[in-house]
Amino acid sequence: MLEKEYKRIITFLNKQKINYLVIGGIAVSVIGEPRETVDIDFCVFIKKGDIEAFFEKAQRDGYIVDKKEMLSRAKLTGSFNIRDGKVQIDFLISSHELEKSSLNRKIEVEMHGVKAYYPTPEDLILFKIVPGRFQDLADIESIAKRYSGKLDEKYLLNWAKKLSDEAEDMRIYKGVKRLLTL
Repeated sequence: MLEKEYKRIITFLNKQKINYLVIGGIAVSVIGEPRETVDIDFCVFIKKGDIEAFFEKAQRDGYIVDKKEMLSRAKLTGSFNIRDGKVQIDFLISSHELEKSSLNRKIEVEMHGVKAYYPTPEDLILFKIVPGRFQDLADIESIAKRYSGKLDEKYLLNWAKKLSDEAEDMRIYKGVKRLLTL
């Protein structure tokens, strides 16, 4: 269902030379197990001051953007969205060292005739374990099972410890330790 919109937004981001990672349900379907999703999610590496120019380019390319609301949301939450017809495209603005590290480790995946950038299985696990929503936990279990014995345990545990220390909550570290036993 999202093939046309996926190809279009990947082509747009690549043409604009914007650093990004595909995250969310599409990334889980590629890296873990296929699952249904109704939107397209990205982590983007753009400065908040460049968002308005991004919106203008997106509008010129035919995307629907509520500039005023999305500028406000980007400043408040570090996230925004645009629309391609009925499909919502969500963007999380990179703000953490984990995201920067994952951009350096990115993998290139060709799908639907376009090359896009995805986090490694380890980085996608870390992205999704932090919020810890029910779907996120199911997603990371599918990734851990698919890559059982192949994950970079040292990398995962180092980041899990850092993230747990920052959050002052050992849930993340304990969760990663459990995933490594699957």
